[in-house]
Amino acid sequence: MIGESDFQASVDMTFQEKKKFGNVMIIGLGMIGGSFAKALKERGLATLYAVDRRDGELALGVSTGVIDYPAELSAEFVSRMDVIVLATPVRAMESVLADLKPFLSEQTLVTDVGSTKGSVVEAVRRVFGHVPANFIPGHPIAGAEKSGVLASNSRLFEKHMAIVTPLADSNPVLLDRLHRLWRAVGADVVSMDVNHHDHVLASSSHLPHLLAYTLVDALANGERSQDIFRFAAGGFRDFTRIASSDPVMWRDVFLANKDATLATLDHFTDRLADMRAAIEQGDGASMFGVFTRAKSARDHFLRLLEQRTIGSTKEVRPVSVSVLPASAIKGEVSLLGDKSLSHKAITIAALSEGVSEIRNIDLTGDVRITMQAFRDMGVVIEEASVDHLRVHGVGVRGLKAPIAPINVHQSRESLYLLLPVLAGQSFPVSVIAEGKLLNQSMADLFSLVRQMGGSVLSEMADCLPVNLLPGKPLDVSVNLKTGSERLRMSAFLAALYSPVEGVVTTLSKELSHCEVLLRHFGVTILDHVEGFKVVPAPLVGADIVLSGDEYELTWLVLLSSLLPGSDLSIENAGLDSVSFALLAFLQSIGADVTIPAQSGSGLFKGKVQVGFAELRAFHLSPEQSYRFRDQLPLLCVVAAYARGESFIQGVGSLPYYHEDRVLAFVDALEYMKITCVYENGDLLIKGGLPQGGELDCAGDDKLALAMLALGARSQSITKVHDCQRLLEEFNELESVTVQLGFHCSVTQ
Repeated sequence: MIGESDFQASVDMTFQEKKKFGNVMIIGLGMIGGSFAKALKERGLATLYAVDRRDGELALGVSTGVIDYPAELSAEFVSRMDVIVLATPVRAMESVLADLKPFLSEQTLVTDVGSTKGSVVEAVRRVFGHVPANFIPGHPIAGAEKSGVLASNSRLFEKHMAIVTPLADSNPVLLDRLHRLWRAVGADVVSMDVNHHDHVLASSSHLPHLLAYTLVDALANGERSQDIFRFAAGGFRDFTRIASSDPVMWRDVFLANKDATLATLDHFTDRLADMRAAIEQGDGASMFGVFTRAKSARDHFLRLLEQRTIGSTKEVRPVSVSVLPASAIKGEVSLLGDKSLSHKAITIAALSEGVSEIRNIDLTGDVRITMQAFRDMGVVIEEASVDHLRVHGVGVRGLKAPIAPINVHQSRESLYLLLPVLAGQSFPVSVIAEGKLLNQSMADLFSLVRQMGGSVLSEMADCLPVNLLPGKPLDVSVNLKTGSERLRMSAFLAALYSPVEGVVTTLSKELSHCEVLLRHFGVTILDHVEGFKVVPAPLVGADIVLSGDEYELTWLVLLSSLLPGSDLSIENAGLDSVSFALLAFLQSIGADVTIPAQSGSGLFKGKVQVGFAELRAFHLSPEQSYRFRDQLPLLCVVAAYARGESFIQGVGSLPYYHEDRVLAFVDALEYMKITCVYENGDLLIKGGLPQGGELDCAGDDKLALAMLALGARSQSITKVHDCQRLLEEFNELESVTVQLGFHCSVTQ
C-alpha cells in the first residue's frame, strides 16, 4: 500500500493534469474491473486506483500498467475519488458498500458492473437505508472465460452494449457522467429499468450458462462420458464454452437473480417439453417451425451484432447490359414465376389453413423479404427446391409477434402486402425500412390500415418507420382512387379481416391476379356495384403453379415481332385482362401473335406463340394510355420501329411516376435519333431506325428492358447502364436470352 503523503502527491499531479474523469477507483481487479481500468488508463482519461483483497493482483496491476496506484477503503482514498466502480462478486457488494459508507462523498459517482441489478439495489438499501442519488447501477455486456488482472483487455467494451439502470431519483449530472464514461471506452450505452434488466439477462445470459454447466455435468457423469467428449465436434465445443466461466461468480449470480432465472427456466422447460412431445409424436412440422423461428431469431441477432461491429454499408457495383443488333429469337421458353405473384402467393398461403405447395416461384430479390417476415412470425416455410415452396399456413389471425421490428428494406411490394396483414393481428408491431422507402408518403396505405380499425403511429406523417397498434376490427369498405395493383391487393387483404362482408370499389372491374389468387385459396369474391364483395371465410391451403412475369413476356413478344427470323413459343403465360388486351392491340397493328384462350379461373392461360411481323403506326387514346400505363415504354419501342407516325395521348395525365418513365424514354429515343414531339401531355413518335449508343435507365428495370428492345435492331451496339435492379427483378435475363439467341451481355 502507499502512504498518505504519496497519495497526496499523486492527487496533486492528477489535479495538475486535469484528466477528464479525474480519480477513478476500481474495487475488484479481476478481468472486468481490470479491463475497465486499462481502457481508461490507455486513453489518458483518468488516474486509476484499485482495491483488491489479493495483494498479488494489485502488484500485477501496477507492474503491467493496468492501474496507476494500489489503494484501500479509507478516508484518505475514498473521499478524494471522482468515480468508484464496484467490480466485486455480487454477494460481496453489501460488505464493500458498508466499508465505503463512512467515507463516501455525495459528489462521487458510485456504480457497479454486476450482471444482476435487483440484488445490488437491495444491498445498497440495506447499507444506506435508501439508494443514494450518487449510486447508479450499470452492467457491461462483455466478458470472457478468463479471470484475473492478467486477462485485462483495454478493447473489451468496444462495440459492446453497456446497460445503465438508473433509479427515479438518481443524480442527473452523475448519470450523464456514467453514460459518457462508458462511451469513452467504446461501449454503446442504453438505459433500462432494474427489473426489466434482470429478466432480460436471465434469458440472454444466465440461462445459457445454467444450461451449459448442467449439460456438461450431466454428460460427464453418464456412462458414455469418455466417448461423448472424445467424439464431440465443434457444435458441442461452442455451446459448452461458457461452462469454463468462474463457478463462484455464477453461483452468486443465480442466487442473486433467483426469481427472474426461475421464470425464464420454467418458460424454457415448457418449450422443451413441447419439443420432446413433437419428437415422440413424429410431428415434423412443429419441429421445423421451432427450428425456422430459432434460425430467424439467431440471424436477427447476428445482423445486429454485425451492425455494431462493422456497420451496414455495402458497396454496390454498377452493372451495364449491351445489345448486339441483328439477333433472332427462336425456341421455346418457360418463364420463372412472376415476382409480384410470388410475393402474393406466399402471403396468401401463410394466411391459409393447411399446407400449400407453390411451384415455379421466383425466390430471388425482395421475394425473400416477404418470406422472411412470415417466418419471423411463426409460419413454417420449406424450400422444397429452388422454385418450389411448401407453406404451412396459420390462418388469417394465427401469426405470432416477431422478436424484432419487421424490416421490409426497400421492398414496396412486401410493405403493401404485410401492412394490412399486420393490422389484422392481435399484437402491436413495428415496421421499418431502408433507403428510398423512408421518405416516401404512404398515406394511401396507412389510410387503409386505419379503416381496418388499427392505429398507425409514425414520427413523420405517413412515412416509415411506423408502429401498428391493434384496435377493434371495423367493417372494411375501400374505395380505390387509383389503379395501383399493389393497393388493390392491400385492399383485398384488408377485406379478409372485416367482421362482415368487405367491399372493394375499383376504378375498373377488369380481371386481376389479386382476385384469381384469392379465389384459388377458397375466398369467395362476388361482383358488387362498381367493385367486389369479399365474403368472410377461412382461407384453405392449395397447390398452385405460378405463371411467368407478364412484362417480361410482353418484352419477349416485342423482340420476336421486331427481329426477322424469330419464332418463339412461351409456355406458361397467365394473362390478366390488361395483358390480354395489350397483346390483342399488338395483333391489331400487325403482330403475328397467338394468344391463349380464357381458362376457368378467368385468366388467359397457356402458350403464347409469336414471330416476326412489320408493325404499323398506331394511335392510343387517353383511356388506352392509362390502361397500358405500365407497358408504355414498350409501346414507345413499337412506335420507334413502326412505319409512320404514332400518337400517344394522355401521357401528361398519368400518375407522375408513369409520366416520368415515358419522358425518360423519350430522351433515350431522341438520343438514338428517333424523332419525338411531346406537347400538351401528348406524344408523337416518328418511326425510323435507332442509331445505337449508351443509355442510362436510372435503375428502372422496366425502362432497362425497353431500352434493350430499342437496341435490338439499331445501327450499332446499344449499352444500357445502371441495370442492377433489372438483374434482380429478371434474374433469368442472361440464361433466357442465351437460350433464345438474343445477343446481350452483362458487364460491370
